[in-house]
Amino acid sequence: MTDSVNKKRIPFCPLLSSGADDNRICLQEKCAWWVASTKTCVAYVIAHNNILDIKSKQGK
Repeated sequence: MTDSVNKKRIPFCPLLSSGADDNRICLQEKCAWWVASTKTCVAYVIAHNNILDIKSKQGK
């Protein structure tokens, strides 16, 4: 695989990218916000859980 393909698979970090002129890639295991068990950034986990919560409240 080429570097450009590998970079496409690495998500952008919403915390590092905030306020930056360009998107910063996620540091994954090197980041304090990385959730190893799900291989996901905690920001994505929180967002996903919030979306599920909103959807469940809309269904009531």
